[in-house]
Amino acid sequence: MTRLLCATDGSRGAERALALAIRICRATPTELHVVNVIGGYGLPGGLFRGVTRAQTNWFEEALVANASEILGKARAQIEAAELPAPILHTERGDVAEALLRYVESRAIDAVVVGKRGSGQWEGALLGSVSQKLVSLSPVVVVVVP
Repeated sequence: MTRLLCATDGSRGAERALALAIRICRATPTELHVVNVIGGYGLPGGLFRGVTRAQTNWFEEALVANASEILGKARAQIEAAELPAPILHTERGDVAEALLRYVESRAIDAVVVGKRGSGQWEGALLGSVSQKLVSLSPVVVVVVP
């Protein structure tokens, strides 16, 4: 294995997934990619019809800032483990689909994800991200409880 993807949304499950990814990278010389996906929050499609452009821009800035904070915390954990600098990336869109695109575009060998992320209601209604990844991924997916 040369490239490992760890998906994070800042949840406890994602923190456990990152801890496992760090252990794997300590044991083998593996390039660690940490990805946060903006989107997939299960918001109704028409939610933004009645808001101004400024309000939409503010919301977008808040999502980007949140993603940056999540990735910054992941970087700090990886640095504390004295691993090489990870590749940090933000994707957009449906979480599972965005992660699968990333896997294919970066020749990722395996994926580590938490069992349940921050979108619990969406997971209960539509099937969780981890379930979609396990079903659709062309590479090994490790789901951390």
